[in-house]
Amino acid sequence: MPKRAPLPGTDILPDDILPVETSQAESDSLALRAFFYDYCFTSVNPNLSRGFLSLLERHTYQLCQKSDLIKVCQAVSFATHGKPLNRPMLVHRASIFNQELLGSLARALEDPTRASAVETKCIAMLLGLYQMTVGDVTNRGNHNAHAKGLTALLKVGMSPAEILGTFQPDDKSPRANGFKRKKIFGVFSVPAVGNLEELLLSLDSLRTWSETLPDEKSVIALNDACIALNQRFVEWETTRLDEFKPITIRTIGQSHGYSKISVGSWPGEVHTYFDLYVAGIWNLFRTARLCLIALIIKYSNSLKEYNISHEHMGNTNSIVQDIMASIPYHLTDNLHAFIDQSEGNQEITDPGKFLGGLLLMHPLYIVSELPLVSDDMKLYVRKCLMWIGNNMGFGQATLLANTPGIDKEFLISGCLLIWSGFLQ
Repeated sequence: MPKRAPLPGTDILPDDILPVETSQAESDSLALRAFFYDYCFTSVNPNLSRGFLSLLERHTYQLCQKSDLIKVCQAVSFATHGKPLNRPMLVHRASIFNQELLGSLARALEDPTRASAVETKCIAMLLGLYQMTVGDVTNRGNHNAHAKGLTALLKVGMSPAEILGTFQPDDKSPRANGFKRKKIFGVFSVPAVGNLEELLLSLDSLRTWSETLPDEKSVIALNDACIALNQRFVEWETTRLDEFKPITIRTIGQSHGYSKISVGSWPGEVHTYFDLYVAGIWNLFRTARLCLIALIIKYSNSLKEYNISHEHMGNTNSIVQDIMASIPYHLTDNLHAFIDQSEGNQEITDPGKFLGGLLLMHPLYIVSELPLVSDDMKLYVRKCLMWIGNNMGFGQATLLANTPGIDKEFLISGCLLIWSGFLQ
């Protein structure tokens, strides 16, 4: 359906109805197909990547059209497409499905057999994505509740390490070695990802340590540990397989002032990736390293070790530039067609898979919150977040673009919901 716009020469919007040749059943079927295109893909090389909801489409072929799993896919699709198309009718259809599904999910959770089913976990995850779509600046939505419900179904805690990785807490182990490999099937279980999970766990420990520093001796020890961990991050980056690394396909020159740069046209390199999983892993790595470098700069300055602080400021600029280089890949339907016209500072007119926008939201928000990032770049990433909200329907992207200082739990809940899709 085309975007609903005022009739030519007027400010009158046409009726918000389905085309006469399209029945409600056909509209529902089209929404389901759109969902499969926007969110589902299967990895063509399990050694390099994981698919996102890769088994879902095939599973729905065995279900009736009124099943809860099909309904939740349609709810997400109607909401994410209805908002950019200015079609309240589609958004309302999504809300009807959502209300039906909430009651159905509550009943499923009372049945131990249904509660443990993969289908129930997928429904909980997608209801969380629905909340991330309908939430906005005035109403944040309730994705936190669905994230907690999902982690309860998966029998893990509200921590990225537990839901995303292959490590699980082991109460019998000392705190320093409190994780052991108890499952072999996690988001980071792809061979090409290597030991990234261990690096993220180490970073999480250092951030927890940084919240309780009693004296200067502890600050020195923490800063040394951060610098050592940063070197491990560098080693991870340089030892990835060539097939896993980003590929530079174009360099965009600067022909406009920063405030006028269109989404996707930030000056510098443009990267392409093996697939969205690989692109997401790289930005997860980059944002984690940015958080680590922020700790190094903070504590190096407090110890008056300004040479160390200055060195890592340069690293920050390089990492952020790599995130900027990934934006066109995440947001465009045809990357090569877009970059052919990027020198003209053209706005992206053909959005790509909506999964790309989902994966990009939180890395962009972290960049916008870093004190070392220039105001021009912060303005640009907020513009990109607004674009994701306006063109891919994610109200949470609009919220992130307009709300500094969002609490950690809110952000982690969203990340867990999104990345859990790589487990299914």
